[in-house]
Amino acid sequence: YLVTAFVFFVLAGILAALMRLQLAFPENDLIGPDLYNQIFTVHGTAMMFLFAVPVMEAMGIYLVPLMVGARNIAFPRLNTFSYFVFLFGGVMLFATMLLNTAPDVGWFSYVPLAGPDYSPGKRADFWAQTITFTEVAALAVAVALVATIFKMRAPGMSLNRMPLFVWAMLVTSLMVIFAMPAVVTSSSFLLLDRLVGTHFFNPAEGGDSLLFQHLFWFFGHPEVYIIFIPALGMVSSIVTTFTGRPVVGYTTMVLALVATGFVGFGLWVHHMFTTGLPQLGLTYFTSASMIIAIPSGIHIFCWIASIWRGRPRLHTPMLFVIGFVAIFVLGGLSGVTLAAVPFDLQVHDTYYVVAHFHYV
Repeated sequence: YLVTAFVFFVLAGILAALMRLQLAFPENDLIGPDLYNQIFTVHGTAMMFLFAVPVMEAMGIYLVPLMVGARNIAFPRLNTFSYFVFLFGGVMLFATMLLNTAPDVGWFSYVPLAGPDYSPGKRADFWAQTITFTEVAALAVAVALVATIFKMRAPGMSLNRMPLFVWAMLVTSLMVIFAMPAVVTSSSFLLLDRLVGTHFFNPAEGGDSLLFQHLFWFFGHPEVYIIFIPALGMVSSIVTTFTGRPVVGYTTMVLALVATGFVGFGLWVHHMFTTGLPQLGLTYFTSASMIIAIPSGIHIFCWIASIWRGRPRLHTPMLFVIGFVAIFVLGGLSGVTLAAVPFDLQVHDTYYVVAHFHYV
């Protein structure tokens, strides 16, 4: 899982470098507009669906059984199945690049652009199929991890004695189980609209194009925490090791992880502030988007306190942690600013947003 995810990461990174080369100076003819759209879409899709989520789940598959004292992950054959589904989904996406049928509708594949009227051909179909494959894989791993954590812990390891990384993987896996069905639904509806002639997203026939965004971001926002929460667990483990003391505020950090998991489902509309939704709804999602910064802040303060109270040894992993805190605060604060509707209206679709999520 880890090796495959990193292969996809390198491929997606090459695509990012090609985009940078194209954007490096004006009137550049390195990549045509059509190929650029394909590269942009495959880069984003691969980074989110083929690298970020699988690499975190792979760390869970490797480390959780070791940390809870199990011989193996629960349901090892289900785990193997999920790996091959993930592999074929990823290979399918990159094979389309060689056949000039790579999706070209953005990694989020919004309708109506991705619908049958504006994207004839097979490109958006491949996107939807890849997404469904990777989500099935993620769901299978999440079920295996939850079963491992709840049913296969060593005798005496109660929940309040689990390492923070195991807690992080538990929260992540439960989030996957609740979030992934939404994006499987949206990609399946998109395929049905394109191939069968249904009208889920066609306003002319009583559908709703915003339904796609709601379904997609109801998964897509928890997804960024699905990527991020395992990282919190990793950092906590590294801080424990290199300060020579338990992390300050174990219970507080567990509660912060759980709170992030809950609140993460209540703020997807901040991706949609410019779509013309009712003002009252936007207010709710603004407050939720700001509140979610609090659990992340708790983690940062607990790590700082642990380093302060312990005897930090500045080996390479610890230096990475210090860099992580600095860059994450930058990315997190730029995200809190985006939660304010008036500001978001100004910087939506600019590089401010791109910078925010790349920092995170």
